[in-house]
Amino acid sequence: MNTGRASRLLFALIVLGMVALILRLRLLPFDFVWDGRVPWERATLAPLTIRDVPLNVLLFAPLGFGLAGLLAGRGGAARRPWAIAGWTVALCVLFSAALEGAQFFLPERVPSLADVIANGLGALLGAALFNGWAMGVGRALRQYVTLRNWLIGLNIYMLAVFFFTVHLYRSVHLSNWDTSYPLVIGNEAVGRRQWSGRLEWLELQGHDDSSLIIFAIYDFAGESPFEDISPLAIVPAPALVWSEGPVTPQDGEGVTVGPGEWLTTGSAFFDFSDYAREANYFYIDTRVATAARDQRGPARILSISADAEHRNLTLGQVGDDLIIRLRTPAAGENGQKPELLVPGVFADTQLRHITVNYDAPILRVTVDETEEFVISLAPGAAFFPDFTTENRYQIVMGGDPHRYDWPYVGIVVGLAVVVFGSLGLAAWWARRAARA
Repeated sequence: MNTGRASRLLFALIVLGMVALILRLRLLPFDFVWDGRVPWERATLAPLTIRDVPLNVLLFAPLGFGLAGLLAGRGGAARRPWAIAGWTVALCVLFSAALEGAQFFLPERVPSLADVIANGLGALLGAALFNGWAMGVGRALRQYVTLRNWLIGLNIYMLAVFFFTVHLYRSVHLSNWDTSYPLVIGNEAVGRRQWSGRLEWLELQGHDDSSLIIFAIYDFAGESPFEDISPLAIVPAPALVWSEGPVTPQDGEGVTVGPGEWLTTGSAFFDFSDYAREANYFYIDTRVATAARDQRGPARILSISADAEHRNLTLGQVGDDLIIRLRTPAAGENGQKPELLVPGVFADTQLRHITVNYDAPILRVTVDETEEFVISLAPGAAFFPDFTTENRYQIVMGGDPHRYDWPYVGIVVGLAVVVFGSLGLAAWWARRAARA
């Protein structure tokens, strides 16, 4: 068997092997479902997780390499590298699009345009690697890794990092808040996440330039309905009334909620949610006391939500920790990527004065005006949770508020140093070897 035929056989085996592997990874467990229609609403533009992007690039790079080798034929790579790369990318994109189309009928899969784009980039990388291999690594380095091309590549990388970082900051805005959700105290509106304890005060604020906006103040003295007593509100917020209960006798000094009893506005808590969505800011001041340290769920102290899976904001209790779920494009409709834990807030049943202030991307929580917990939700805290397919990603507040940002910066800088440093060093060595 001559060398050319052996090489073509090797490329064919690479292509067949990669096609088989990709089909298995993308379509397993092959349980296709057809209900008479194409569920276009399942498609998404974004990747399921950030991790999917590099994985999809790397998955299609070997396929692009093998396919470029087959398309090049005998000695054709040097004569028409751009045509080979174009055909390689086109065929891989068509293959990827077919796979994403098949995923419409796999209930466990999510079709994504981002996957097709990443697969195309992987195919282009594979074709480039084949061209370098066909030319000879040393010659390819000398021809393509010039100072001009190196600087262009570095600037493209820096520009991509800039826009990606901007995206991460925007992903922790409150732009996806739903203004139709009610305010609920002591549970979800559907009654599935009961909290037991007492509330004495709740105030929800915003700001306009340097002036304060008060959206609602509830002083839980007396009996239901608990009206908004804000003196500055043009249109008072909806009153809080019993959705279930009360079962526990009320003493008029704060409202007590527990099993079978919770409060709701009944109608949308519109003004506050609409403001937060536009301003990416809110301030909550409340005084609460838990009835037990071992509540789970998380048990909902207060929530602007529709049910257990859809919310704008929740303050809850898990064990003796305060938990905060905040709906953002990054965190999702349930606010779980990440969800924030403030440790030890409910270590006893004493009344706690809690404030929660979000000024994107900074979340600030104070307890009894003495303890302060601060976390920056972007870029790092928005970046790392998106590497996991798990629904929940918990962050314990405390310590350096930017502790997730520094590793993100390290990855961005480190990747540039490794990739561009290695290319520059390899090109320098190739030129030195050619002159020797």
